[in-house]
Amino acid sequence: MKVAVYYNNHDVRLEDYPDPVIGPGEIKVQIDSCGLCGGDTMEWYLVHKAPIVLGHEPTGTVVEVGEGVSKFKPGDRVFIHHHVACMSCHHCRRGHFTMCDHFTQTHIYPGAFAEYVRVPAENVQHDVHLLPESISFEEGTLIEPVACVVKGIKLAGIQPGDTVAVVGSGFMGLNFIQLARVWGAGKIVAFDFSDWRLEKALELGADFAINPKKADAKEALADVNEGRGADSVIVTPNGVRAIEFGLGLAGKGATVHFFAPPDPQDRLVLNPTDLFFREITITTTYSCSHVDTVQALKFIEGGRINAKALITHRFGLDGVAQGIALFATADRSLKTIIKPALTPGVSRPSRTDG
Repeated sequence: MKVAVYYNNHDVRLEDYPDPVIGPGEIKVQIDSCGLCGGDTMEWYLVHKAPIVLGHEPTGTVVEVGEGVSKFKPGDRVFIHHHVACMSCHHCRRGHFTMCDHFTQTHIYPGAFAEYVRVPAENVQHDVHLLPESISFEEGTLIEPVACVVKGIKLAGIQPGDTVAVVGSGFMGLNFIQLARVWGAGKIVAFDFSDWRLEKALELGADFAINPKKADAKEALADVNEGRGADSVIVTPNGVRAIEFGLGLAGKGATVHFFAPPDPQDRLVLNPTDLFFREITITTTYSCSHVDTVQALKFIEGGRINAKALITHRFGLDGVAQGIALFATADRSLKTIIKPALTPGVSRPSRTDG
């Protein structure tokens, strides 16, 4: 089968791998669509693992089931989560599933930027889900990233009627904007350097859109918020400057949520006295669990997330590097979908509805 092998952000090669062979409790899935994640573009995080087949937001069709599998059958349309926890360790018992040591040891093989994947038995048991007929393969790729947003927004400290500032109006920021409304936000203010993305933010539920290149962000926020900072600030970009910016938007008693990791060499300087007297709460989240994916699927199925509005580009396996480059421009693009059937020399799946 054809796979896209990552060596670095500028070097992703179309190569041949053996078709995966499944064992008891496992399933083999033909990939229809897989989202390109911001994590797939973090070179500092990936190069030490290279060469590697990326792709962890997949949907596809079950083509083979292993001995003992009764939940799924060939022909089923499914979403697959790439990691699952052990469900029994100290962290799992406390509900911190992504802190489980076993979580990152579970993988779909070889990665979903491929024609087929092998899904381990524990993933099949805990976090593979049938796609409702109302959700296309492409829309289903949003389940994993939306689940990450669901997990984050639970910790964002939003109370009914709160003013929520969302820093970054890219794909993740737009999901936070949509779910902030579900969580009871009274006012949502979007921030981004791209006017195009700010227009999307307004279309998808933001009340105000502010470009920090064109206005003083703190003053503009105060002007639309009775002179105060935000009650909840969600920072979606992964740079220290974005975090500093978000902290500056926080009002008294606010929660500031950091959603993406900066380069590990970066350092953030904090004024603990200021945080103390303003009673600022800082939260973070990493990835998502089997609990969050079920909730995300329901939000997409129920129309709380406008999935179609977030998908802007599609490439074959030979276009992964192009998708990474597009992500880096951070302008007129949101979610890029990788579709093996668009790859030269790859036959189309027997069914595709993306």
